[in-house]
Amino acid sequence: MDCVGQRGPPAGMGGVRMKAKKKPYVEAMDLVRAATIVSVVAVHSTWYTANGGHWISSGALLSLMHFTREAFMALTGFVLTYSLFGKKLQWKSVWIKRYKLVLFPYMIWSAAYMLIFGTFAGVGAFFLMYGKNLLDGGAWFQLYYLLITMQFYLILPGFLMLMRVAKKHPWWVLGAAVVFQLALMTYDQYGIGPHAGGLNTYMGEEVWTYTLYFVMGGVGAVHWQAIRQWLATHFRTVLTWTAMAAGVMLAEFFLETYLGHNMAMGDAVLQPAMVPWSMMIIVLLSAIGIRYETRRQTQPHYGQLIKRIADLSFGIYLVHPMILEWWAWLLSKFYLYSPSYLLDAITVILLVSISMLGMGLIGKTPFSPWLIGRSALTTTRSERAGSEVVSPRHL
Repeated sequence: MDCVGQRGPPAGMGGVRMKAKKKPYVEAMDLVRAATIVSVVAVHSTWYTANGGHWISSGALLSLMHFTREAFMALTGFVLTYSLFGKKLQWKSVWIKRYKLVLFPYMIWSAAYMLIFGTFAGVGAFFLMYGKNLLDGGAWFQLYYLLITMQFYLILPGFLMLMRVAKKHPWWVLGAAVVFQLALMTYDQYGIGPHAGGLNTYMGEEVWTYTLYFVMGGVGAVHWQAIRQWLATHFRTVLTWTAMAAGVMLAEFFLETYLGHNMAMGDAVLQPAMVPWSMMIIVLLSAIGIRYETRRQTQPHYGQLIKRIADLSFGIYLVHPMILEWWAWLLSKFYLYSPSYLLDAITVILLVSISMLGMGLIGKTPFSPWLIGRSALTTTRSERAGSEVVSPRHL
């Protein structure tokens, strides 16, 4: 498969397309997806096994790894825009297809986490709490992402209209999103604070919290060919800007930690310094992804592990906290727990490996669409290359 120089159907929302060709699969996003899901596992492992949020070094590491939710939102914006932009859509069909593949896993895994790790106080109390958790993503700490994804599906028509504007005026749209995001993160970090009432009572669980990253992904999809060419020839520039953004992120962390005496604010996910850092690490991963994609064009067997992790990323996201809880219990049970980065690294490898094995087995069953939002893992490479990008397995 050669993505270089290939173009999908002309963009635009109007008009009926006759036998429009499917857009080529953007394999570069597999690298972004795989790196992001491994980083998600690393974030959660660091909290459990490397004294996350208590050591200065682990706090600094977490501040850099906390780009993951922003990266997933950008991926969501990218794949949905890349797949749907410019098509004549029947929104009822689109929504049925999208919600079917996310809503049922959300409901099933929410119930599973509550039943396995919660305190059962009767059927009535369970369903009362279950209903509340479905509304706010509170069944377990990672499930908020599915809730935000479903919110984004709801506003997709308006979002694609915005992408029509971004087709002609990308810098205006992106610039407005940056200003809005910085203002919102400043308010969240230095305003009344999350969960204190007011504007940001549920900050982080509402789709508008991540406006910039959805827009960033959408603009990237609409202008992918030009962006791809620029990233392929300006890797050092991207690397330099990313290093500068990392410096801003770490400077903010140490200022909050040593001057503000508040490490929780220093490594917070929703803060102004996270905006340039998240943007640049997403761009850097995309640039690396282009190099990965180019190499796979000449060496199809290169990067099979990356491809596999990307394919199973949605399932890994859903199940790894459950495995982490059991692993932490096992370490404690046999007096093996000693906070360290070595244990953290072992935990990341273990969680990713076991999650991949479990999700791979589930993917071969007829229950996979209900549990991990995708069909059995039998799709061939040629079929993937010609298929639409968007699917919960790619988010």
